[in-house]
Amino acid sequence: MSTSSKNALGNKSASNTDGSDSDTAPLLRKRPTASRPDRAAGTRASVPSTSTTSPLPPTHSVGFTLLLVLASLLATTLLTSFIVTNSATFGYPVPNWRKYLPRGKELVLTTEELKAYDGSVPGRPIYIAINGEVFDVSVSPQYYGTVDGKAGSYNFFAGKDAARAYITGCFKTDLTHDLRGLNDAQIRSLQTWSDFYAKSDKYFRVGRVVHEPIDPDSPPPAPCDQ
Repeated sequence: MSTSSKNALGNKSASNTDGSDSDTAPLLRKRPTASRPDRAAGTRASVPSTSTTSPLPPTHSVGFTLLLVLASLLATTLLTSFIVTNSATFGYPVPNWRKYLPRGKELVLTTEELKAYDGSVPGRPIYIAINGEVFDVSVSPQYYGTVDGKAGSYNFFAGKDAARAYITGCFKTDLTHDLRGLNDAQIRSLQTWSDFYAKSDKYFRVGRVVHEPIDPDSPPPAPCDQ
């Protein structure tokens, strides 16, 4: 066998031995290995975070805390006022909030209808009238109404137009709207009383009362002595 033939056979045998080229053995390939975390370095595969930052509940918010502080201050102030002055405003007068409510059509009552607002029924408004103008005095039932069965000091004005009594001061005989026998100056003085109730922080005008015509042939009220 020649030297060239031996070399050829040697090369073929070497090729079959490492499996890189053979007519009878299949080609072997290395299976790719999956990458693993580097445990030595202490690294781990990153996992997407699904947690989100939730807002503070209402009881933990700054606004809610501030509201609690303000409510506590208000409660403390009111309690102190009641203890010291027996009122919620440290004794200072407060305008009647009902005076500033928006109102629709003005109230128009007859003389008989006005009588129903004399302060004898709890919860019902208390009205007085002066020369046809009706005023709400419900905020002062201790004066114009009846409290625990006891009539207030001005209860005789409630439920009626006692214009004449405002002029004469005769609260037993002149509780009427009949102004006959009085002079012009006396009648004009009624405006002072109307202005007092209309401009008051507590009382306010609600409408008017329409009286039956006075019989001109009837005698006028007799003069009273103070």
